[in-house]
Amino acid sequence: MSRSLICSIAAAGLLTGAVGAQQPTNLGFEAYVNGRATGWSGAGNGYEIVADSVAPFAGRYSLRTRWMGTTPRTADTRAYAAETQAYPLALAAGRKLHLTGYIRTQGIQTGFAGFLMRVDSPNQGVLAFDNMQQRGPRGTTPWTRYDIELPVDSGAAAVYIGLMHPGDGTAWFDSITVEVVGPPMPRMVAAVRPESRPTEDMTRLLTDPELALARDSIAVPEDAAYSAWVKTNAKPIRSLGSTNFSDLRFLAPLLTNKRIVQLGESGNGVAEFDLAKVRLIKYLHEELGYDVMAFESSIYECERAQKDILKLSALDLMRACISSVWHTSETLPLFDYIKQTQRTKRPLILAGFDEQTSSVSVDSRPTVFRSAISSIDTAYARRVYETDTTFLRNREPGNAYLTANRDRLVAFYDSLAVFLRIHRREIEAAHRDDPNLAVITRQAAVSMTFFVRQLAAGADTSGSGGDIRDLGMANNLDFLLNDLYPGKKVIVWAHNAHIQHREHTARVPRSMGTWVADRHRKEVYTIGLFMYRGSAATNDRRPYSILQSRSGSLESILHRAPWRYSFVDFSQATKTRGSEWMWNRLTGLSWGRTVELFVPRDEYDGVLFIDKVHVPTYR
Repeated sequence: MSRSLICSIAAAGLLTGAVGAQQPTNLGFEAYVNGRATGWSGAGNGYEIVADSVAPFAGRYSLRTRWMGTTPRTADTRAYAAETQAYPLALAAGRKLHLTGYIRTQGIQTGFAGFLMRVDSPNQGVLAFDNMQQRGPRGTTPWTRYDIELPVDSGAAAVYIGLMHPGDGTAWFDSITVEVVGPPMPRMVAAVRPESRPTEDMTRLLTDPELALARDSIAVPEDAAYSAWVKTNAKPIRSLGSTNFSDLRFLAPLLTNKRIVQLGESGNGVAEFDLAKVRLIKYLHEELGYDVMAFESSIYECERAQKDILKLSALDLMRACISSVWHTSETLPLFDYIKQTQRTKRPLILAGFDEQTSSVSVDSRPTVFRSAISSIDTAYARRVYETDTTFLRNREPGNAYLTANRDRLVAFYDSLAVFLRIHRREIEAAHRDDPNLAVITRQAAVSMTFFVRQLAAGADTSGSGGDIRDLGMANNLDFLLNDLYPGKKVIVWAHNAHIQHREHTARVPRSMGTWVADRHRKEVYTIGLFMYRGSAATNDRRPYSILQSRSGSLESILHRAPWRYSFVDFSQATKTRGSEWMWNRLTGLSWGRTVELFVPRDEYDGVLFIDKVHVPTYR
């Protein structure tokens, strides 16, 4: 089977994390939102992908894909139509997965149409793949049943099902069924045993020999001009922990007049990312005047943690604010540092900007709401307490309570936000020891209007939940900038997917970073963090191996820097033969294993690159 087709599907971003996936939905292609089949992720450069009510195999609709290119499609044309979704790994691991479905075609003279199934390994990339390339229908054919069956090793990392049409003409797809069959099979893939992070002196800057890149015996070939440019222009980052910041001072002129610095990461579970960001934050605070540290965590919970900062240990402060994906020994020193600065003339303020919940401290929120309101309206305070408590107990995506009460809950939190805004002065007068109470509870209520809709969107797998969340986060960041900490410079900590200035199309949602760039472009500098090899951890702390980069990818190009830790600025670069890759659409790995297509200079202002990464130490 064609390796290029496996890679091209992944490159389009269609095959993404299946861990924790819900049962596959809309397998008969009967449900659509804004013309998109719900539950499916699709791409179709040069293709029309629509519902078709004419002669479906069953039900009201089938899914139709049609080549719409203006030139004849030839065998080497790389365009294709595809729709995929994840299958729950827990149901299939150690068994066989059998897919059945129906296809009819018209006028396919080059290429084919077919169903697909792919099984990924954390160690070896693709374990099993079938897209019917050798047996998919061509020409004009009636509705015909087709089957795919693949073994799903008990050590697999992800499973995907879908369809594709890399051909001309028209294809229709309908009535897919998927079932787990056969007895359990022996495990063939060894569990990932991540290396321990090597000991390194974190108190000083490393010399050139100490920072030199270890040879990669399996590195793919790379464009010589690109390699030479990176080797000349990449800045060495000489430590992940030293308080000597002389190697970071090249950033100062790049950040002139930049009020917002966004620090991303291509995966959450990476020790070196945590360490590098903690050091960058200390430099930004001590030498460049950034005084607010805003995490991709609850805006309400982080503000309440900041309020109680002197009462909490560093560990409890971390747990009271940020999501558990960053509860690591590598991140903990930042909270020690934040606490230490509170007694100085320039404390580093802890904040969050997420609209969703992030810590167990949210359980106290109904009581805080009730306290804020009770001096004005005791009956309303009691109703707010009861409603917020019920919501927090049912805040899982797809929960039946949320589905049934979405509109009522959105209206409730919207009304609560209006009440808190109208009565702000009265609440502040009644709670002089808590000056932010009125504004932070109001913003928490606003955030819940987004969170409720995000969770409800997850129930119908329409894909809009991420859009809702990112807009809510962008609005919360504006609240920090304009209302809570006006005039202060802010550092943002989040995943690359949230801070990148993502190209926005009908099929690509707007990221938080896209909103931020639209609103604050002249005063924002966005740093993506990427990795080349080693191991990282999923959000449920399971280790996995970083996939080998391919030639022409961002990671392959940046690997040509001579340093283990390096930084490349895009914002001031001029376009030459050696730097043209910044302006080109190329691939990069999200989470070190999911291929994405993007133009680096459009998405980021600079990249901090770690050659080899390790799983963090979780607390």
